[in-house]
Amino acid sequence: MEKLLRTRLLTALVLAAVFSSGVLVGMAADRGAAVVETAAAGDSTARQGDGERERERERRRTPIYEQVQPTPEQRARIDSIVKEHRQRMDALQEEFRKAYRELRDAYDPRYQELIRDTREAIKAVLTPEQAEEYQRLLDEWDRRRAEREQRGERDER
Repeated sequence: MEKLLRTRLLTALVLAAVFSSGVLVGMAADRGAAVVETAAAGDSTARQGDGERERERERRRTPIYEQVQPTPEQRARIDSIVKEHRQRMDALQEEFRKAYRELRDAYDPRYQELIRDTREAIKAVLTPEQAEEYQRLLDEWDRRRAEREQRGERDER
């Protein structure tokens, strides 16, 4: 029975490690792709002449509707539309943030309980000395994670 429990625990740990590795590799690949895209965009712009490069930058900063040269009346109506759109978008984004906070607040206690249960189950398998070292390592890990979150490197808590 104890051998079965160890096997299950080891299997769960291996699966958790594989899942975590996949998440980390995915995040790294995503960040790497963004860097490559940015570098590629910079390379193509660097090949253009100075004047052409400046015109391209200005064109990208100019809203598309400005590029069709609206009349002053049209511009006033468009500005009104854009202002209303921004207000609606801000309200929608606040709704998203609120829904995220509510979901996180409902999910987080269960997540933390699962983490505690897993850690306690692992410590039960270890010798007292190993369990003490394991707890020291966990405390250090938790401290570093809290520091990253405080610096804003993770999602808001």
